[in-house]
Amino acid sequence: MSTQTSEQLAIAGGPQAVCGIEQRPWPEIVQADRDAVLRVLDSGILAGAGAPEITALEREYAEYVGVQHCLATKSGTSALHCAAAAVGVQPGDEVIVPAYTFVASAMAMAHQGAQVVFADVDPRTYNLDPERLAERITDRTTAVVAVAIHGQPASLDEIKAVAERHGLAVIEDNAQAHGIKYKGRQAGSIGDAAGSSLNASKNLASGEGGLFTTNDEDAFIAARRLTVVGEDLVPLERRSFWAQGIGWNYRQSELPCALARAQLARLDEHNARAEANGQRLTEQISGIAGLTPPFKEPDRGCSYWKYAVQIDPKELGFDGDPRDLRDRLLAALHAEGVEAMVWQPHPIPAQPAFRRRQQTWHRRTEQEPLRAWDPAEYPVASRLCDITLSLGSEAKPLYVQEPELMDQYAAAVRKVMGDLETVLSVSFEPKARRLP
Repeated sequence: MSTQTSEQLAIAGGPQAVCGIEQRPWPEIVQADRDAVLRVLDSGILAGAGAPEITALEREYAEYVGVQHCLATKSGTSALHCAAAAVGVQPGDEVIVPAYTFVASAMAMAHQGAQVVFADVDPRTYNLDPERLAERITDRTTAVVAVAIHGQPASLDEIKAVAERHGLAVIEDNAQAHGIKYKGRQAGSIGDAAGSSLNASKNLASGEGGLFTTNDEDAFIAARRLTVVGEDLVPLERRSFWAQGIGWNYRQSELPCALARAQLARLDEHNARAEANGQRLTEQISGIAGLTPPFKEPDRGCSYWKYAVQIDPKELGFDGDPRDLRDRLLAALHAEGVEAMVWQPHPIPAQPAFRRRQQTWHRRTEQEPLRAWDPAEYPVASRLCDITLSLGSEAKPLYVQEPELMDQYAAAVRKVMGDLETVLSVSFEPKARRLP
């Protein structure tokens, strides 16, 4: 174990390492955002086909990403559902989703009636491993979801190469990586279709909402039908009230779109701040025994939606449950004033929704047994869930913080890691974690 430092840890009554610098909340709301919202209220138009803020956001985001078509939706989940419909996923088809992601990546495919098949991830990037993807393909597979985990695009060229060999569509889940480039191309423009989120935690935030993007006009028409109860809107400013197929009501409204437009104007600034802060943290905590900062591929950007740090219990001489060590370190960092969190405690295939024998669509399911869960089936995703904590939080992420705050975060990490004996000696009650 590391030897004790000269400064007492805050968790044991010492002074906080983080002090004197404001930890800024997100979303950052400035006068331009307020003006945008008031513009909607003054207009008297709150929603509707062809409403001005909705159509303007769709046009501006399409131009920004570099695609032909964009569709504003109620959520990132609905945008991903649109992508599944747009690429032709049919009930019973298999869609491959990474085992480490947010549950919506898989839920959106299930909403289209697909059988979700999970694949393990790269231990450095947390993103879908192209080799594991290839192992999961069957003659029923029709699509793969490539998620930009923590704001770094997946290995899209390799994933597309696998998909092309097997005739699969590639859906980008770009919820965490608005404006981030992969080999010079904007994320959200590379797959056959993409779904992005405007949730309040994302680097392009409007509270809630989603953006579907594609270069395929037929895919766009299919997605648009899904958002407006199966109708075609031709011309766009007039409802047809003639359902061509089964659809949902995924239409977005004016207020979130106006706010998203104002935020879009500052997206590059926020991304640049996040990348600089992430690099600053990495430079200062690299080399600390038992910790591995985020790995960023040199050919792509990263929004650092999560600045994910891996803990190595073995290197630290800890032979207990790695989650106990992670949670103790998290508590010690909180005491020092660091915004830190655990994002994904379990791989998505461990969730009850994907362990039931059949989809039950919100009916009570206590009487229906769960399939057994074996972490060894997805060893990388399972381990990453146990050993990862993130610096920064959804409420106070890296993309609006001052560089000097990153220095204090790094100092807090060094302080805590320098006195593991105290971290492990403080009274601590582990959280209940056993999966049913």
